[in-house]
Amino acid sequence: MTPRRGRLVALAVLIACAAAALLLWRAWSRPAGGRPPGPPYQIVRVPAGASFDAIADTLARRGVLRHRPLLRLAARLTGQDRRLRAGVYTLPAGLPPRAVLALLAEGRAAPARIVLPEGIEAEDAARRVAEGTGCAADRFLAVADSLARVGLAAGGLLGEAERWARLAALGEETAGRLRPFHWCEGYLAPDTYFLAPGLPAATSARVIVSLGLARADSLAREIAPALRALGLAPHDVVTLASLVEAEVRLPRERPLVAAVYANRLRRGWRLEADPTVAYGARKRGERLSFRDLEVDSPWNTYRRTGLPPGPIGCPGAAALRAAARPDSACDALFFVADGQGGHVFSRTLEAHERAARAWRARRRD
Repeated sequence: MTPRRGRLVALAVLIACAAAALLLWRAWSRPAGGRPPGPPYQIVRVPAGASFDAIADTLARRGVLRHRPLLRLAARLTGQDRRLRAGVYTLPAGLPPRAVLALLAEGRAAPARIVLPEGIEAEDAARRVAEGTGCAADRFLAVADSLARVGLAAGGLLGEAERWARLAALGEETAGRLRPFHWCEGYLAPDTYFLAPGLPAATSARVIVSLGLARADSLAREIAPALRALGLAPHDVVTLASLVEAEVRLPRERPLVAAVYANRLRRGWRLEADPTVAYGARKRGERLSFRDLEVDSPWNTYRRTGLPPGPIGCPGAAALRAAARPDSACDALFFVADGQGGHVFSRTLEAHERAARAWRARRRD
């Protein structure tokens, strides 16, 4: 090989190495192009003693990491594969490997973003908080129940003293046989929370329950005269709001659905609300059977008159406002789905049955 040819080969090799180094650096330092599949954030738990390979596999599987081999190589070259810290991390999908390694090696666990949507049930909320903070879901529920029980009593949200005894007895009645009664049901404020990973259950519960009780207390003060006129306690309004939240998809229908239930309560009729039965049977979002409607449960409003003993989910602010101020011009006593996301409201049973037949026909079609 001539000296000139050797220099050209060496230059080509040098250029190739430089290009490869540049590509590796770009892959190491820059976010992945385009949005990766799945949610924009992932909550990843790194258990104590987990191997680096297991952690890398988890990150790749959850869509946080695209260049797994590069992360392994860099971590081993720098010795950081032995210095990763256990914890719960909120990681944006598509982070560059360099940023992922820095977060895990320095223990910079970002606050967990926990979304509690309107209508969420307490047990589901507890699971979300547990996933984000690492606390046990049952421990969160126990603390939240204790805080809510104290707050309901201190704020006078239950109304008459007899209500306290009835709810306490309900907890014993449902233990081990029916869906357990949770004092915090309805009082875990729907919102987006940023909680530190590793946060104790007591702290996270105090944040969420305090906000929920404050909203209920503020509502009670705002509509105190109306509550007295209707003979309702603030707890009843929160319960009614949870039914509205479960039934309504169109915002304009919230005051109408609240009015139907209020009209039935004034007449002493059973509410016959499917969401209450579904709540007791743990069949939310599922079709109910006639057997479900026959179950003797505190939440079966087909068998028991009046409101259920407590909320069937955690209502949002709009549902609370609708329950506090039902549409006074609405004299309907029935409503049924119209097959298009809304409802048909009827004053008479005959009109309601016609609407129900039309809905069943539309569903068959």
